[in-house]
Amino acid sequence: MAEDQVSLEINPYTLPEDRHGWRGLGLPGHRKRKWYTLVQNDQVLVTALLLIPGERSVRHSHASGELSIHYDGEMRPIALWHPGGVIHGGPGVAVHGDDGPQWVEQARGLLGDEAALGAAGNAQLTAALTVLLQGQLELQQALKAAAAAPASPRIIVDVLFPPFQTTIDDPAYPDKKVITGQWYD
Repeated sequence: MAEDQVSLEINPYTLPEDRHGWRGLGLPGHRKRKWYTLVQNDQVLVTALLLIPGERSVRHSHASGELSIHYDGEMRPIALWHPGGVIHGGPGVAVHGDDGPQWVEQARGLLGDEAALGAAGNAQLTAALTVLLQGQLELQQALKAAAAAPASPRIIVDVLFPPFQTTIDDPAYPDKKVITGQWYD
């Protein structure tokens, strides 16, 4: 039987040194994460990560997308799909919630109708206020989610597909960084 046709059971704590390490140790703030390479072949790259409370991820995207399965606390898995090229992780990522749109509409009502503002020669002001309101909404949702989340480590299992290309696009890095294969830093 070929090696790629054998079922695997992997204990991340017994992996050799070249299949685990830390990410983000050289970055400012709380960004470090322990990672383990569970499976890496020409079809799939599976990484398990441990995120300690208070630490945050680095903004990035993957060329072919990423299947990410999170375990937030006891037996509460969350599966996310990030399509190819979609930036995720790090600051500024929207948190899904249901009590923000009314707030945005109330603020727009106080500022006036967007069409009226645009017709009055304030198209740039309208655009700026819309961006600010959306940013405020995302911040409000992120704070609400953070306050409601239990303070416990998170286990994240990320599944990448060829070409296994990750683009780091985070303000903490001086330049965009493109990595092919496992993300070492």
